[in-house]
Amino acid sequence: MKLTWLGQAGFYLLCENGTGIMIDPYLSDSLFLANGESHRRQTPLCESFLRTRVDVLMITHAHGDHMDFGTIDELVKSNRGLAVLAPDHVVRIVSQRYGSDVDGMLFEPGTEITIHEILFRAVFAMHSDPCPIGAVIEADGLRICHTGDTMYHRRLLEDCPSEADLLILPINGKGNNMNAVDAARLTRALKPRAVFPMHWDMFASYAGDPAAFAACFAEGEQRILLPPPYQEIIL
Repeated sequence: MKLTWLGQAGFYLLCENGTGIMIDPYLSDSLFLANGESHRRQTPLCESFLRTRVDVLMITHAHGDHMDFGTIDELVKSNRGLAVLAPDHVVRIVSQRYGSDVDGMLFEPGTEITIHEILFRAVFAMHSDPCPIGAVIEADGLRICHTGDTMYHRRLLEDCPSEADLLILPINGKGNNMNAVDAARLTRALKPRAVFPMHWDMFASYAGDPAAFAACFAEGEQRILLPPPYQEIIL
């Protein structure tokens, strides 16, 4: 499996069978246009991903840096029949906007969906949105857990798998997300093979410091992935 960080909570996964998966892509400047300087992009925009093959789009909640129509409009144009996995309120919004151009699928904690031999399972998240989710993706013999935007909550210890191949979680400590210390606590409890700190880079007003997250671990205690945005890595 190949993985590319798109900035913020956005990721692109390319599986060995050619299936392309996007999670929470924010590949526009729509929030800056709507809200001004507080939402100016800090991570450069790479518009080529708007034309990337995407078979499955997962949207963890309705906030504009996760459900971004400046991005989704372009992805739907390039990928007719796109499968969209999202909580109920998000599925209804997306289905109303795109109609039969997307295949909206209800995806809430406990839901499991298999697409192109890839298993998707929605997990609990605690965030300032009515029905946020995280997800576990199993493909190519790997188990990836993307927590979505979330505070530390003990139910995460039940829903998120232990010893996953990769745990992806927020660390910025603002906007109802875990801070670096709590993200490190969750990482220690779940014991992933590798961890990818996210949601700290996009907006200065909501920024975090990945060095503070790394400093919570003794040297060599935890493998931490921190490639620059848009650099493809092989898991």
